[in-house]
Amino acid sequence: MRKLMLVLSLVLAVGAAVPAAEAGPTQGGYTSDNVEYLSHVSFEAGTATGMKVVGDYLYITSWKTFSIYDVSDPLNPEQMSMTPFGFKFENEDVATNGKIMLFSEQLPQNILHIWDVEDPESPQEIAQLEGAGGHTSDCILDCKYSYASGGVITDLRNPAKPKMVGDWSIDPKTKKDRPAASAHDVNEVAPGMVLTSSRPIMYLDGRKDPAKPSLIALGDDDKITGGIHSNQWPNNAKDDFVMFSSESNGTGRCTGSNGAFMTWDARHYKKTNSFTLLDIYQLSNGTYQDGSPPVNGLGCSAHWFEQHPTFKNGGIVALGSYEHGTRFVDIAPGTGKIKEIGYFVPWGGSTSAAYWLTDEIVYAVDYSRGIDILRFKAKA
Repeated sequence: MRKLMLVLSLVLAVGAAVPAAEAGPTQGGYTSDNVEYLSHVSFEAGTATGMKVVGDYLYITSWKTFSIYDVSDPLNPEQMSMTPFGFKFENEDVATNGKIMLFSEQLPQNILHIWDVEDPESPQEIAQLEGAGGHTSDCILDCKYSYASGGVITDLRNPAKPKMVGDWSIDPKTKKDRPAASAHDVNEVAPGMVLTSSRPIMYLDGRKDPAKPSLIALGDDDKITGGIHSNQWPNNAKDDFVMFSSESNGTGRCTGSNGAFMTWDARHYKKTNSFTLLDIYQLSNGTYQDGSPPVNGLGCSAHWFEQHPTFKNGGIVALGSYEHGTRFVDIAPGTGKIKEIGYFVPWGGSTSAAYWLTDEIVYAVDYSRGIDILRFKAKA
């Protein structure tokens, strides 16, 4: 709810906060030399949270609608439909296989909503399951199951008749709580393999029995600042590095104890049953001209991120970072060291997430603005 109130306050202030266009190097905001602001798509200003691309279609949700776009031409997205459903919070991490889409409602009710999205022009809600919602929920095994952030496992093999079948936060053998009883997000990093954004990090194997996943590895470190928010393990969990972000809401200034982006060593987890923290990247305040805002609204914090399509044991990552906009960082092969290499800081914006549509086109989903379309010029 703190995030909700902060976003609403920020939206009300946007009109007064946006500088004149000539004050910055682009119409959309400040950019580094290797980032080009291309265009903007208005979408539910104040509530746009996250999206997912499946084939030629983009699915994006807010707190009161969701939309489907044809993005076969990423520079000219075409809206196929917009579906209103009233206030539901928050479904940050969009889960869909292009056939069904999950909307995980945390507030005002705890409900998992299942939508048939095979016809992008006419989505239909086909089921609701009380008690199976949560802050986020992810599709498992091509949406045959879902894992909610609070632990609930739902059988979706018949999506019109979903049923709760387990709890990933409980050891099925001992019936006792696992080291992490809940997470901000769960992410299927390979078919049936799930990484939790929690303290500690947990790596779960649901391939044999998705309703009773086994615990494979853990990760934790005293250097972590903020609450673990989201994760990626590239290349179907075969990459050298696991990446996590941590979140700190309401931090008006960057203090060094705010949320961060992190790399973890995944090269030895099969022997050690653990992941080891390698490097931490944190934001700082500035003057806009240097690429950083002087103050923050939602927080000085990392948020949702995605690695470049060519990422392999290192490479480029696009990171949504609230009032710091979209940051581009490079992960060094071998060491996992993180280096900032570019940025886009929007006018009056608070960026939730960044997604690669191609090897150079990025969609930045912004709570206040909608979608900013950027081009990252790797050779610049």
